[in-house]
Amino acid sequence: MVQDKGKQIDMPQNEPKNKLLNRVFAAIFFMFILVLMYYTGYGEGSPVKPMADLIGPLAMTLFHALSPLGLGLTIILYGLLKEIWRPSLDFTFHRKRKWIIMSAILFAVVILLNIWWWVVNGLPNWLPQRGLQATLAEWFMGLFTVDTCVLSLMLGILFLTNSTPKKSPSYKTILIGTVFYQIMAVMLYVVQTGVNLAGSHTPFQVERYTDFLGYTIFQPWFWCDITYMIVTLVGALLLLRESSNIKRMVLIIAAVCIGFFIIGGSAAFMKPP
Repeated sequence: MVQDKGKQIDMPQNEPKNKLLNRVFAAIFFMFILVLMYYTGYGEGSPVKPMADLIGPLAMTLFHALSPLGLGLTIILYGLLKEIWRPSLDFTFHRKRKWIIMSAILFAVVILLNIWWWVVNGLPNWLPQRGLQATLAEWFMGLFTVDTCVLSLMLGILFLTNSTPKKSPSYKTILIGTVFYQIMAVMLYVVQTGVNLAGSHTPFQVERYTDFLGYTIFQPWFWCDITYMIVTLVGALLLLRESSNIKRMVLIIAAVCIGFFIIGGSAAFMKPP
């Protein structure tokens, strides 16, 4: 805000230097998350694939977007759309050690996951059996655009910038969506683990969690998932604490998630008369 002969003139603040960069960044990750939401229903081993085949790709994507499992991603998509429409992210680099360490951890998660996939699946299985094109497609849809890689890469980049929720409405929306998604993911991990340890099964049980103590905890991807969830959740909460009521937001999100699991669990275990 500047003064001119006693009058106050509102000037736009925090205008990005390169709006094209902001829009390209937001559009790329918008596309990645859409692919993630599509693959959640149609990917190999997806527990909801029968439902996806029944209602079709568009309806399945919309269902996922509006369900508690995908609502966090929908909020992130909305934040990215806001950034495309009115750029506000500040991509200038900062040298704060805390955020550099967090970004380095997230980038390491992406690198380790990709190396693991190509060593365990891509080179010995997909490439010789299905060819290069199918292997690249499966790698892109089945690994690179999963939530662990997409959110680690996106937030790893943003944590290195001078963007803040106070200055950027789109960044604030993205962070709120991240908190919602990660709280839901943590609760889903707890439920999956508890169901497995109890020797029970649900209609939506993911195969890779069915032998938690004998298989899951020995897999590198499991620890990469846990690491990325903790770092992104903590980072988002630290950034939001100065511009949002964190306690109220977390309580609302937790209540929605618990309600979803209670209703969903009751429906899953309910037996017809």
